[in-house]
Amino acid sequence: MEKAVFIRESIDFLQQYLMKSLQKYAEENGVTLPQARVIAEVFANKSVSIKVLSEKLKMTQSTVSDIVERLTSKGLLMKTQNPKDKRSVVISLSSELSEGITANISEISTLALSEVLSLLKPEEQEKVTAGMELLVSAVKEKMKLDGMDHYDFFDVVYFPDKNK
Repeated sequence: MEKAVFIRESIDFLQQYLMKSLQKYAEENGVTLPQARVIAEVFANKSVSIKVLSEKLKMTQSTVSDIVERLTSKGLLMKTQNPKDKRSVVISLSSELSEGITANISEISTLALSEVLSLLKPEEQEKVTAGMELLVSAVKEKMKLDGMDHYDFFDVVYFPDKNK
């Protein structure tokens, strides 16, 4: 059990590091942490109401509304009439932000991890990669055993560059 706790805590730590890297990038590009949280929640939900945003982010509706107004004026978010309830609006990413956000999140995260890996010797990098391959392989096997083997949409595949 101690190993499982260590691995879970390690994954949590790495996830926090990646979130901090994304936060730093957002701040460097003129977006505050609360604004980045709103953008991330809208991204995750495709379109969402102020009420749902405030519930998920544990912020007041007026705070979320203010943040949405600022992001809308920057051209990052769009407000449209809710087709199910004409009295309310739904928030979605602007088309410009929507096109670039997935690539940016992946690029920023990859760059952050590349910088971390560069602190390790090549043989240490290989150990980390081998360990991750083993862990992912075991997770896939457990998913198959549990009938959850439809993971294609979030599968991890490593293609090592044999030239390096």
